[in-house]
Amino acid sequence: MSGRIFDTPAPRLFTLPPQDDFLRTVARTLRAEFDVAGDPDALTRILILTPTRRAAKALGDIFAEEAGTGVALLPLIRPIGDVDVDDPPFEPGELAGIAPPSVSPARRRFELARLILAKETALGRPIGIGGALALAEPLAALMDDLATEEVEDLSAIDEAMRDHLPADRREAVEFIDIVQRVWPARLEELGLTDAAARRSLVLRKLIERWKTTPPDHPVLAIGSTGSIPAARDLMQVIAGLDQGAVVLPGFDWDADETAWAGIDDAHPQWAMKDFVARCGVARGDVKAWPGAAEARPAEMRRRVIAEALRPAGTTDEWMSRIGHLRDRLGLDFFERAIDGLSLVEAPDPIAEARACALMLRETLEDPDKTAILVTPDRGLARRVSAEMTRFGVKLDDSGGASLAETPAGAFLTRILDVAEDPGGVVALSALWSSPLFCAGRKRGPVHTVLAKFEAEALRGVRPGRDFAAVRARLDGKYVDLFEDDKAFIRDLLTGLETAFAPLLEAGTQSAARWAEAHARAAEALDATPDGEGALWGGEGGEAAAGLVRALLEESDSLPEMTLADYAAAVRELIGARRVPPKLGVHPRLQVLGPLEARLISADRVILAGLNEGVWPAGLGADPWLSRGMRIAAKLGAPERRYGLAAHDFAQLAAAPDVILTRAGKADGAPTVASRWVWRLKTLARGAMGEAGAEAALAPKTDYLALARALDDTGLAPVPAPRPQPCPPVEVRPRKLSITEIRTWVRDPYSIYARHVLGLRRLDPADMPPHARERGTALHDALEAVVPAWREAVPDAAEDQLVAAAEPRLAALGFQPGEMAVELARFRRAAAWLVNWERRRRALGIAIDAVEIRGEMTLKGPAGDFVLHGRSDRFDRHPDGRIDVIDYKTGSSASPKEVAAGFDPQLPLTAAMAQAEGVFADLAAAPVAGLYYLALPGNAAGGEARRVDGGAQPDAAEMAGKALEDLEGWIVRFDSETMPYESQTRAKYTNDYGDFDHLARRGEWASAPGGTEGET
Repeated sequence: MSGRIFDTPAPRLFTLPPQDDFLRTVARTLRAEFDVAGDPDALTRILILTPTRRAAKALGDIFAEEAGTGVALLPLIRPIGDVDVDDPPFEPGELAGIAPPSVSPARRRFELARLILAKETALGRPIGIGGALALAEPLAALMDDLATEEVEDLSAIDEAMRDHLPADRREAVEFIDIVQRVWPARLEELGLTDAAARRSLVLRKLIERWKTTPPDHPVLAIGSTGSIPAARDLMQVIAGLDQGAVVLPGFDWDADETAWAGIDDAHPQWAMKDFVARCGVARGDVKAWPGAAEARPAEMRRRVIAEALRPAGTTDEWMSRIGHLRDRLGLDFFERAIDGLSLVEAPDPIAEARACALMLRETLEDPDKTAILVTPDRGLARRVSAEMTRFGVKLDDSGGASLAETPAGAFLTRILDVAEDPGGVVALSALWSSPLFCAGRKRGPVHTVLAKFEAEALRGVRPGRDFAAVRARLDGKYVDLFEDDKAFIRDLLTGLETAFAPLLEAGTQSAARWAEAHARAAEALDATPDGEGALWGGEGGEAAAGLVRALLEESDSLPEMTLADYAAAVRELIGARRVPPKLGVHPRLQVLGPLEARLISADRVILAGLNEGVWPAGLGADPWLSRGMRIAAKLGAPERRYGLAAHDFAQLAAAPDVILTRAGKADGAPTVASRWVWRLKTLARGAMGEAGAEAALAPKTDYLALARALDDTGLAPVPAPRPQPCPPVEVRPRKLSITEIRTWVRDPYSIYARHVLGLRRLDPADMPPHARERGTALHDALEAVVPAWREAVPDAAEDQLVAAAEPRLAALGFQPGEMAVELARFRRAAAWLVNWERRRRALGIAIDAVEIRGEMTLKGPAGDFVLHGRSDRFDRHPDGRIDVIDYKTGSSASPKEVAAGFDPQLPLTAAMAQAEGVFADLAAAPVAGLYYLALPGNAAGGEARRVDGGAQPDAAEMAGKALEDLEGWIVRFDSETMPYESQTRAKYTNDYGDFDHLARRGEWASAPGGTEGET
């Protein structure tokens, strides 16, 4: 069997120009030569080696498509990097003893993590299992590099070089030396081999076999550049076979001699130049693949891209080369060459993603067109996928999503969060909100009841450290839940405790035991009433099951661990595992990484994320070997990656319709355009001038303008006015507390939101106890102890207060580790208070009433208005007058603020105390003084701050003025035309602003001409 392909003498090297549909042209040529009527099985005897699995699958699909209807007989297609000893071209089992099965990535990671843990522990630097697993990933990549480059050891890093290395680098080299000795022995013990080493071993055996016994059928290696040594040598053998050929992608056979001589590791032609030289073939003898055709526009584009990427040392010849090409291809060569090539420079990544989504969506307008978006930036790929959802399109993203981003991965992670912190409301709420959480019940009722429970009972300071503390919140005095709901929650919490019991066991155990307990808990919490669950079958379920299976079956090398260690390890593994997209992706659109895009063609090609450090990727910081160490170890310079990336770019940029995109800023900082974009723009400016280059590279459609218009309603923005709700008088509040009057004066909108709309502020979940809780504990302790000091202060008064405060602080969320600081603070406050109380007793001033409630009815135009409140304390003077005292642990209003009416709590309390029958347990009397009793527990301990007298009016005058102001305030708001405005006084604003977001204060206060209030 022969044809035009094998008519020339060996070695046979062919190439296809970049703009040709590589795989389709190869398939058509092979069908034309071998798929003949007289021998229908001819195609099946051809072996084709492709660079990637995706290329192999795409080639098979093209053969099937070209065959039309009926049964398609296909060649044998294998990825060159994954030739299996149990598949052709080997006979099944022939090399089983030479090439054992590959170690799974999970087991290798666990094994390497064990070695890292042992090393760090021996050096007294335990890093935890999660940290070891994180370090195992780059170590595994280094082992792959060593196997791929067939470096047996690191002896090339000689002692002289090691002596000049920093301590951490010397240590790294020594450790890798150990790994290179220990790891093969461990693999032999397991009966396994490294995948990269196995690939090299198998390819070397195939080389040996084909040298002695050449195959009797056609063999083609297509699309590979020969960057892997074993693959390169196999390609060399294939090129020399009687029925062998190598097809190189985009080999530049017509580059000028200066450029060809200057090619280095970072050039796109570097790997192919080296391969052609090894084959002993002159550059001009690399033939065009039969059936390949390069139209003049395609040739022009290829030449422009080649010139833009020519070796750095030869760019001084740019203009002379452009002149030469114009002489050969026409004066309008450059303009025609970049027709169909455009550049979009977006201001930021979000705008770039939106523009890319519009480019993809535009392609779908033609039902026969396809498009691919190629980028190594996973963040950008995710943004584009998210933007496409607005058009109802789900993208086929080759990179997939992190398992942590799927419902299954998130569910497993949230279970660990709860196991580590059973009393944490944030962790529990996150678990309950998962769509997978059913716990043996229907999802709807579970979600509804638990959401009410969380809002009613679990906000604010965390309940405690276990499920019992969470259950105790059900019996709180302010919990507004039906008894049926409470019973439902108790039953559910019991089920939670049962499911989590194995995970909450103290001590250490193997990763497999932890994984079993983890999986059982997940299945119990995922179960529906019929016993089924969606965890392992839903999105990410297969990958989650694979992770658990790996932990159950392959983690025996890891040491026994605590729950915290296991959780850290699983989070690391879940974050690293990728999940491919499931069904529902669009058949004509793909998002690919540069590797996956090799040999893939489409009508529109979008090359996105073209910033330096992204594409090409930065060299990064290798935690094991520096650049110099890699070169010394004969691993090659890291810059080789630039050459491979440049080849990918050159191939893709030669397509007829190409759009390059980049973002001018990332994370708020300016970016640097990719070297390829910079070179292309510089070349275009030299050939066409600044204005001409900008116009020529501009896309025909202004995608950035369309992206901006996507969310543009067409209406001119109108500044948000200050809200002025004017509800009917009959729904306005007729009863407010003394403390709410302060809010009413400063921020009427908060009174409207709370009393008219019926809203209330929800505290954050798991809020750490702070000033509010400290103040509550102080008030509770004083209420419990101080009334007994009416006549005299006992000797043990200070201890009594501290003893009363301790359980109250604990009940409000202060942890044992915090208690020493809080009790010391409270003791200082108690010591000051006891001394103050004794001085008061010496003056004949006694405690009259503590924490008593009262109500006062005032007349208003719309009817009675009730002022109510609870006073911290009233003290009685010998002459019968009373002091009004308010406890404070934080700041308090100044006498000036109180006198001005912006904090009327004390004067209004005084006005109520002077009226008969307002406080049932207090005999009405004139007021002697108004006091804030500050008890912060600082170095001074406390301070009695009197707000009346001196420069301010006396207490009676303040009380009268406050009552008069309140009556005026009632009159004003008993009119339907009086609005409840937000934050009416700039200086005296609401300290908390619970409803500022509802009032949209940030909008109207920052609008041109806006103001936050009036004084």
